[in-house]
Amino acid sequence: MRLKCSRVEEYYHRKRIPQKDKEGGTYDTYGSAASFEAEIWPASGKIQAEIYGERLKYIQNIRISGIYTVRVDEKGIAHYILASGVDIVESDGVCLYTGKEGKPDYRIVSIRPHRFLRLEVEKL
Repeated sequence: MRLKCSRVEEYYHRKRIPQKDKEGGTYDTYGSAASFEAEIWPASGKIQAEIYGERLKYIQNIRISGIYTVRVDEKGIAHYILASGVDIVESDGVCLYTGKEGKPDYRIVSIRPHRFLRLEVEKL
């Protein structure tokens, strides 16, 4: 199965950087944008409806073309590294409808490593 070329577009990934404020609370900032090519479509189907329930309308599926490798760091977190060097981890930000310079509008909820790398992202 190949990606349909007419639906493949360029999107941007931003690495999540957790920060602490003066009072000890945490918040997320995001690193610089790295581009990747993928196709997106809205979440649907019985299984995703059972998983996400009423949040289903805020979920998008992303299928990334290309070769990737999986590396696990010392904390046990899986890093999916694309051939272009983009390092994808759950909870990172993705810019689907904002430009390269904008804040991410979606957050990676789950990563499914099949033949193509498939992400499920939720609107922020």
